[in-house]
Amino acid sequence: MDRRCEYCGSLLADTATFCASCCAKFPPLVSPVFVRPIVPVQEQSWIPAFPRGGELNPQMNQRYKPKNKPRAVPKKKKSASARINSNWIYVAWFFFYFILFSVGTGGIAIILYLITVPIAFSPLAEKLWRKVSGVRPLRLKSEKERLLPLFKEVYVGAVRANPNLSRGIKLYIKEDMNINAFAFGKSTLVLTRGSLVLLNDNCLKGLMAHEFGHFSNRDTEAVLLATVSNFFMSFVISKLTDLKNRFDSENKGGFIAGLYKILFYYPFKAIESVGELILMHRCRQNEYQADSFALNSGFGKDITDVLIEIYGVSFSKPQSVKEQLKNTHPHITLRIERLETALYY
Repeated sequence: MDRRCEYCGSLLADTATFCASCCAKFPPLVSPVFVRPIVPVQEQSWIPAFPRGGELNPQMNQRYKPKNKPRAVPKKKKSASARINSNWIYVAWFFFYFILFSVGTGGIAIILYLITVPIAFSPLAEKLWRKVSGVRPLRLKSEKERLLPLFKEVYVGAVRANPNLSRGIKLYIKEDMNINAFAFGKSTLVLTRGSLVLLNDNCLKGLMAHEFGHFSNRDTEAVLLATVSNFFMSFVISKLTDLKNRFDSENKGGFIAGLYKILFYYPFKAIESVGELILMHRCRQNEYQADSFALNSGFGKDITDVLIEIYGVSFSKPQSVKEQLKNTHPHITLRIERLETALYY
């Protein structure tokens, strides 16, 4: 397993924590104050912490401020508008469905949204989703000994790339023999058991770095917001479909049935179809952004290698244009091309 300097991210040839260059430039790095305590292997409540200029050094009884830090870390937090900038379409779609649903139901829509949205974003809902989806924590000793060091290493790189990243993200396993990983809510990062069996450690780090990219870009929260809206819109569409079928059976294609279809059923179905295409396009862009985050975190080659591995064992038939437009992921060769261009050209 490649070891990296926990300050500048460069590869280490030995078991040291920091590279010789950083230790020479910043003497306090070798001080015991920066030595991380040993965490039991079963613990996962770990918060990545690496030394930054300006932290208090008790031995020197003063603040040590290096003149030239290897990598500057911005301390200004992102504004709320900056956080949703890349996912504005999900927010717009949420409010569009909310207005549309409110017109048809009045105050009922406001009450339903006020109840469901806080519940959907609560830790309880995330825990319930893990139960329903068959996602479990790390239980086996072999899993903890292999995965937790990899997870911590990737976490450090992710926090270095985005200091505002949540410190509460935890790793889980899904009993699925396909190679896959996904993120959900605010703190759930999932690897499938197939990934553990079929991939090496570097590929696993690439998968995890990609999923940290989704947390960094807040894709998981945006998708959750859109899911709440889609749930209510699906309910409306199902009721409109029932009414259409009733009109068809009672009027046998008469004037009332035709008028209903023109004024209500077809417009709603068109809105749903267009919205689905827009959201799927945004999902594909999110995948590119998560790949870029993995690259910026220092795991660009790892995510490229795992995509090549997946491409080598996937035997999917060519997709039609309609299927491509409705796909949540871009074609894997497009992702590999982008990453290789950034890495080697």
